[in-house]
Amino acid sequence: MVTTATTSQVRSSTTSADKGSLRLAAIDVGSNSIHMIIAQADPDGAVTTLWRMKEHVGLGRLSFPSRRLSRDSIDAAITTLARFKQIAQQRQAEKIIAVATSAVREAVNGGDLIDRAHREVRLTVRAVSARDEARLIYLAVRHAMQFKGQPHLIVDIGGGSVEFIVGDEKRAAMLESRKLGAARMSARYVKSDPIDKDDLRALRKHYEHELAPIIEQIKELKPVAVIGTSGTLENIAAMCGSADTIDREAFDKLMGELIDSDTKSRGKIKGLDDQRKDQIVAGAILVGEIFDRLGLKQITICPAALREGVLLEYLNRHSPELQIRRDIPDPRRRGVLDLARKYDWHQKHSEQVTLLCLALFDQTKSLHGLGSEERELIEYASLLHDIGWHISGKSHHKHSMYLITHGGLKDFTNDEIQIISNIARYHRKGEPSKKHEPYADLSSRAKKIVDVGAACLRIADGLDRSHASVIKGLHCRIDDKKVRCILEARTDAELEIWGATRKRDWFEKVFRRKISFEIKPH
Repeated sequence: MVTTATTSQVRSSTTSADKGSLRLAAIDVGSNSIHMIIAQADPDGAVTTLWRMKEHVGLGRLSFPSRRLSRDSIDAAITTLARFKQIAQQRQAEKIIAVATSAVREAVNGGDLIDRAHREVRLTVRAVSARDEARLIYLAVRHAMQFKGQPHLIVDIGGGSVEFIVGDEKRAAMLESRKLGAARMSARYVKSDPIDKDDLRALRKHYEHELAPIIEQIKELKPVAVIGTSGTLENIAAMCGSADTIDREAFDKLMGELIDSDTKSRGKIKGLDDQRKDQIVAGAILVGEIFDRLGLKQITICPAALREGVLLEYLNRHSPELQIRRDIPDPRRRGVLDLARKYDWHQKHSEQVTLLCLALFDQTKSLHGLGSEERELIEYASLLHDIGWHISGKSHHKHSMYLITHGGLKDFTNDEIQIISNIARYHRKGEPSKKHEPYADLSSRAKKIVDVGAACLRIADGLDRSHASVIKGLHCRIDDKKVRCILEARTDAELEIWGATRKRDWFEKVFRRKISFEIKPH
């Protein structure tokens, strides 16, 4: 397995995600190899590639002539996917996106691989169409290269297909895919080693037939330069002695050497991956045809390809999430607010109730003795207390408890989730009771947090009875027998006082003091 670390912008790689950033992994199940990149997207728009990994599997070795994936290659692919998933999780990737290209897309049993990946690895692999493959490659190259307002031709030579794309930084004017990949052409035309003249003639004739209409379309769009992506072109550049370009003069020299070579001698050429030595001839002949038909002097290599395009597409669709991460860097708080938004929360009311609940908590600390950790859980319960309305207004407190319990809150322990859900459940109606199993199962410390949290939350909810944020603030005066709650109001607050008075019983049991409400004189 090959692993490297690079950056798409000048930025240091870290072993843990920065606050506000989103770490993603993209897996490309290709005809030759399975590739994965792990990247970090930051709220300022920067995307940093932290790790690249590749494992040769050879799904297309037999599938192109037979249209069937071998059992051994599927087994190898599943093993690799499981390992890549584990690596991505160890490196804190929050999302893994996997796609498959022509070998899986065209195989009659490609669905078996996808089904096994889902069943055994718990990984969803999406087979992308040929046009989508071209579009995703375009997104990747556009992000990585400067087009300066001029059209460029992008060529990606894969194992099964070759993508031809013409576009600038605004749009792709051409997105074409042809079944001319190096593994496919090798399986069909390269019958001897070295390739004999008849095979070479037949392969070139096939390229001529398939490329003719594509070349005419490309010429009409007048690209100013050609950009190459994929392992085949990267290998050819390396064999020509360069990491980032294929120059015509060096390529012609290499081409003559490759045509006369057998597998053993090709394996000694510097820059050629061992796994490509059986198919590099077909790929190089295609490159020669492109050079000749377009009159090129050079092809520039771009390291970004399908995998980067998959990540960029995901980020484009989830750009609001990065904005949220910038505004709310704490992942626990972000998870709570994501859950609240998911269930169409009453934001203004929930935030007002939370403000009042925390004010009560802070000003009664001398009575309950809880600290910042407990305060955080009570705050989150307050924010989520009404999400059960998404199901039904009736018994919405019980629905809130269910949604919090099963809402998939990350970065919380199970005990913390149970505390939050119990507090939300007891914001109205029945008080905490050992007859209720979810409450009875809590530890004594957890019960105390729920008792105090529910006591403050019930009062706070009553103090926003009108949902109009009438109460601007409160101040508590505490003595041995009573808590006087002095309210600062924007306008008449009779309904709010009525609501809080109706819900004060549990507060008085928990704190063993009566509570009264009065408006602060202006």
